[in-house]
Amino acid sequence: MTFKADEGWEEPILTMLWRWAVTVFVVAILIALSAFPFHIGDFGEIRPSFMIMAVYYWAVMCPPMLSPLAAFLSGAAFDLLTGLPFGLNAMTLVAVQWTTRAQRKFLLGQPFLVMWVGLGLVSVGAELLQWGAVSLFNWAVMPLESNLMSALLTTAIFPLAVLPLSIFNKPLADRNSPL
Repeated sequence: MTFKADEGWEEPILTMLWRWAVTVFVVAILIALSAFPFHIGDFGEIRPSFMIMAVYYWAVMCPPMLSPLAAFLSGAAFDLLTGLPFGLNAMTLVAVQWTTRAQRKFLLGQPFLVMWVGLGLVSVGAELLQWGAVSLFNWAVMPLESNLMSALLTTAIFPLAVLPLSIFNKPLADRNSPL
């Protein structure tokens, strides 16, 4: 039995399920890493978003790896784990994925620096979206500094996250891989 993927190629069901299981495992690790805050000066708890990095990376390099539904569920799981308003990160990750997929043709084949700048812009946009949503939720303008520091930290860490993401992406995206 085979599964026809959205890019026009077929693969056995067991292979597809294995790829899905490995992707879920990687996402679970990234959710856990994103839950640990950094304490930087007077900014309070700053969390780099490894999830934004992964959604951005996979939206460019291999969109079938993480569907919008999977991005939404990952964000919802993160919200439940951290006690943030339910749906905040789910909405953000779907917005990141849609925005990045819209620019995929431009980003593919670009030097890493262009991809890095793109992640920085997406990260700032995601943090502004979250800041706006939390401000609306609280009916008050919330401090913006911690969101901007989180975007800066996410952007700064991205080059370190690309290597593990690409290591997992290679066999998962390769249709000829035994995975």
